[in-house]
Amino acid sequence: MKNYSVAIYGSSTRENFDQYSDKDILIVADFYKELKDLKIEYQNQGFSVSTYTYSKLKFMSENGSLFIDHLVKESKTLIDCDKKLTSILENHISKKPDIKQFQDNKNYFKILEFVPNSKKGFGWFCDCLYIGFRNYLILKSAEKENFNFSYLILLEELKNENLITDEELEILCELRVIKRNYREKINDELPPKDYIYKVVNIINKLDLLKSIKILSKNEFQNYVKISVINDEFGHYQKMRLIEMYYYLNGNENKEIERIICNPQFYASFFKKEKYIQNIIEKITSERKTSHNKRLARLRIL
Repeated sequence: MKNYSVAIYGSSTRENFDQYSDKDILIVADFYKELKDLKIEYQNQGFSVSTYTYSKLKFMSENGSLFIDHLVKESKTLIDCDKKLTSILENHISKKPDIKQFQDNKNYFKILEFVPNSKKGFGWFCDCLYIGFRNYLILKSAEKENFNFSYLILLEELKNENLITDEELEILCELRVIKRNYREKINDELPPKDYIYKVVNIINKLDLLKSIKILSKNEFQNYVKISVINDEFGHYQKMRLIEMYYYLNGNENKEIERIICNPQFYASFFKKEKYIQNIIEKITSERKTSHNKRLARLRIL
């Protein structure tokens, strides 16, 4: 008998599942070693895997995690050891998001006030914007006790409240496509600059991101060097900035890309292991070296 639980959830269970949807799967077991082995097995099948122990999932439920609401509303259990997963979901009590959750969400958009002036930079911006905007829509839906999680359905909620027009809805639908293109490295289908301004104008109406400034490569990298030591930014925000810092240097950090695609990494493991802090120290060291070289040149002159 299998001593773990497996469930598909999110886009995989919806009628509007398409080529831009993620194949999300949840694995729950008692021990981390077992989860690690199962994760590799399902990743090799093309799934985006989330893993939790039963105790962690129960703790999240008791603390009103919206992820559990997501599972309650949009999951299909495939394997369930002793009905442990079913028991957690059936006993879950939904809670409305609190003020702090909305404040944290609004703070997230601060990393998007500056955008690197390149196709890749515009794709990065749209990917980051999609994440923050979708989370905002989920919070607003939960506040109304609708608990919807489909981006397309959430946009319809926004339109039904007359907060966006039909044309604006189409523009916001494109964000989801751009996010997929960016992550799949389909660079010839990333957005032009005028799209960035269009989508920002819509987001501005919701008081999430008032304006942006397009920066050159060097300007954006300097912005990153300052921002990564800003205590106001969280680990995920710093990770996204570091991601583009490497791109602008002509490098791709596969480890960072892997972490960004799996929220569990940046939420727990790498925070604990000070992975981000090590990268920040490297970047700030580069900044000091560059500054010292400029001072040396000035002295010579």
